[in-house]
Formats: sequence, C-alpha cells, structure tokens
Amino acid sequence: MFRAFWLMALLTLAALACAAPAPVPARFGAPADTPKYGGTLNVRVPDDPGTGFDLSLFKSQPAWEGQTLAYNSLLGYRIGPDVPWADHVIRGELAERWEVSPDARTFTFYLRKGLKFASLPPVNGRELTSADVKWTYEYWTRTGQFKDKKLQQGLHDWMFEGLDRIDTPDPQTVAVRFSEPYAPFLAYASSDSNPIVPREIYERDGHLKDTIVGTGPFQLDREASQPGSRWAWKKNPDFYEAGKPYMDGINWLVVKDDAAAFAAFKARQLDMLGNSSLELSMGDVEEMKKLVPDAVIHQHSAATPWHLFVNTRVAPLGDVRIRRAMSQAIDRDEFIKVLMGGQGRWGFALLPPDTFTGEEVKQYIKYDPEASKRLVAEAGFPNGLELEATYPGKDYGEEYITGLQLLQAQLKKAGITLNLRSVSKVDYSNGRKVGDYVINMQQGSTLEGDIDSALFANFHSKSRKNYSGTKDAKLDDLLVAQRREADPAKRRALVRDIVKYSHAEMFYDIGMHYGMYAEVWHPYLKNFGVNMGVEGIYPVDSWLEK
Repeated sequence: MFRAFWLMALLTLAALACAAPAPVPARFGAPADTPKYGGTLNVRVPDDPGTGFDLSLFKSQPAWEGQTLAYNSLLGYRIGPDVPWADHVIRGELAERWEVSPDARTFTFYLRKGLKFASLPPVNGRELTSADVKWTYEYWTRTGQFKDKKLQQGLHDWMFEGLDRIDTPDPQTVAVRFSEPYAPFLAYASSDSNPIVPREIYERDGHLKDTIVGTGPFQLDREASQPGSRWAWKKNPDFYEAGKPYMDGINWLVVKDDAAAFAAFKARQLDMLGNSSLELSMGDVEEMKKLVPDAVIHQHSAATPWHLFVNTRVAPLGDVRIRRAMSQAIDRDEFIKVLMGGQGRWGFALLPPDTFTGEEVKQYIKYDPEASKRLVAEAGFPNGLELEATYPGKDYGEEYITGLQLLQAQLKKAGITLNLRSVSKVDYSNGRKVGDYVINMQQGSTLEGDIDSALFANFHSKSRKNYSGTKDAKLDDLLVAQRREADPAKRRALVRDIVKYSHAEMFYDIGMHYGMYAEVWHPYLKNFGVNMGVEGIYPVDSWLEK
C-alpha cells in the first residue's frame, strides 16, 4: 500500500521524459458483475455546504467535495476496487491525451470532442472548449484577463508557479507554458483543486461561490435540496462517459453528531461512512465490526503523518535545540499503541509513508527524553520551560484530544510544560496562516497529487503556506531544484536530500506517526473504491443492489 506515492511520481515524471502522446489508462478494468441502473446513494455530511463552491476562495467541507461530483479536471486518477488507496495513476478526464515537452516547460492537452456542461442555468448545456481551460486557469491564478482586477489571491495559485501563458490553437487543444521546467504540473492538472469551470457563473455573479454547474457525473439539484437536512445531487445525462453514472443520484444527509451517523449507518439510512464525512479510527472500526458484521471495511494509512507545526518566529522556538528536544521527547510507539491500536509507523513531517522506510526514519528521528532534557538546559532553561499549543476545541474529535494530552505528558518528561488553549476552528486555522500561534498539532495534511505540495508549499521561505516561518537559503535552493528536475531518479534523490537536511539541521516541522483510518459501506454498494487523490467520493462506476 505504501509504494504508491513514488509510483505516482515516477508515472508523472515518465510522461515528462518524452514528447509522445501519453497513454490514457482506464479508470479500472471491466466490472466482474453486471451493473445495475437506478437508486440513490445516501452519504453523511456533518454540515450544510453553505456558499463555498469557489475553489479559489475556499477549502471548506463539505462543499469542497461537491466539485468532485459536478466538475472535472483535465486529468484525474484511477479509482476503483482494484486500485490501492494510495496509488496515484494519472488518467485522462476532460483531456483524452496529453504531451509534455522534453524540457518540462510546455504541457499540451487534447480535449475530448463533444464535451458539454450540464443543461442548467446559467450555462445551459453549451460545449466545453479550450477557451474554457484558458479562462479557468487564468481565474485560478489571477493572470491573463484577471491580472488587474484586484481579486483576492487564488487559493491554489502556487500550483501554477512560473506560468508564462496559455495558448489555444484550436477548440480541442490547449498548451500551458511555464517560464522554467515545472515537473509537478501533470499532477496538479490532475488535482481536484483545479477543475475546469464555466465562465457564465462568474460573469453573472462576479464569483463562483454560490453556484456549481459543470461537466461532472452529478449536478446539484437545489429544488430537491432541503438545507439543514438534505442536499440532492442528480445524475447528469450529458456526462461524457456514455451510460454512466449508473446511480440516479446522491443524497448528502446532514447528520451533525457522529453517534447519530453510526446509528443511521446501522439502520441502512446511510449507505457508507468515512472519507471526509467521518474519519473512522481503529476503535471505530472495531465497534463497526460489532454493529454491522457484514459491512465492507477499507483500512488505510493516512497520506501524511500526525505532526507539529512549530512557529520558529516565537522565542525560544527559533533555537534548533528546543525543536530537536521536542522531537526526541515524543514516544511515537506510544502514540501508535494508544491511538492506532498498534497499527502504524513513525513518520517524517508532511511526507507520504513510502518516502523513507521505517528503519530509515528511525536513523534520523530518535526517542531520548533524557537527551531532550539536556538540550532544553543547554538552550538556557535548566528548570524547564512552558510552551502553548492551541487547538480547535472538539472539532477534530476525541482521538485528537487524547493525542494532545499524550503529547503534553511526554514533553513534561523532558522539562517542557505544554499549556493547551482551546480556540475556535476558524481562529485555529487563521492563526497558523498569519503566524499567530506557538505550536499546533495536526492529524496530517492533504497531498495535492505531488510531493511538491508537501515540501515547496510548506517550507520555501516565500510560500504563503510556510506556517513555521522557515527561512533557509540552502533549503530554498533544494526545493526549487526538485521542481525543475524532470528525471525521476534524480528528483527522488533531491527529495530525500531535502528531508534529511531539514531534519538534521532544523526540525521546522516535527513528524510523529502515520494514522490509520477507514471507510465502511454496506455490501450492496458494488464496484466501489476510494483513493487518496480524489476528494470525497466518486461513485461513477458503482451501483446499488438493494
């Protein structure tokens, strides 16, 4: 299961090695059984989606998953019961094939013919062309026609770093050109964060946040939706894969309480649980086995480990000895035992679990509370010191609270008193973005298709996601170099050098362990799978037999 990220990187970079059109893998093989048409899939959302459909402004749940249903990106990832959760195998979505220049500066996509937006206002079923790709990418990045409109910065514009221009030589061809080689871009063109959207919504509203109409398999039916109770997604009859989806629709049922969601699943009022609707811990899995013995249970490691954001701009965290002391005071095996039922492994911060083997990780990360205590004293705190960790109340669940308390107890042995302060989820998130925090503990982060999203975005000195305040010229040079390197073996070596250097010298972000989580669904949901690269669920090839 853990081989996937480098498999993804190698596949992505292999496409960079030649200019021949790339092959287009099918989503997965032919189903073993005959698909059945009809039925509606009931899934849980913890809140109403609100007005968060403009992906350049928001990344809020559950609205964020709506774009997976209603939109498509140029490329995507294979998903299905025969595709391991962590495998990133790029396939065509709106683009049926693509080419990459040998210098990895020009990415040319050839669109499927006859693509249509859904027959809903204000788009009304018109054809999608290369002009829509150009419009969309310029909107996400605030370039081209949006350069001087003084719009709020695009949330994911960093995925287009170095964008030079976008050419549309004909309605089915679009060439995205960069000023420098940019190895991660195929993965970013496959991300759910960058779907192709129609201009009519923006032209009418001045934004995309209230309305969602795309080319995807399901479209939001507002007339059938009831805020506070249910959000209805109906099958798109103009979806480009003929005969799909098999289901008539998907209901997002608003169930705020986790216990109520478990009860609804047991009563078959919900057809599945998991993914972002409710991350099932290993304790939840054991409970589910008792409640619903025939449930299909899909377990997997988290994409990135539990980790600590450490604000180096706040004294004394600018001293590497304090950061190293914190890392050496963490008993990662105890975290795995207490929180994961013994399943899991140590992890470097923000990296997928196959970047280094478990034994390699332990060469760089040590558990030594006595050495931690000495480091704290050497840094000028012979009697220990106090630090503050903010957290978003109970919004992250009981497992997270238990983890915080365990961290507090472990750091105490090294002479570090960790004072916990509860804040709102909004203040917790905003505080990290503006540097108004001391320590945050995170249960991992979403990988946006390429390892660059975990490294450059979080640790380059000029990145706005550099929450720890990292500022190191050598590290900056290495981070840029891995973006420019099109050879997969050389790029892999650069990534490993980045991680070894950052952990040996800086400890700007302290890795803890990889969590284990699960999704569950009733056995009447057929031909279903989930994948790390896909936000929410994508049941285009699935059907119901109940």
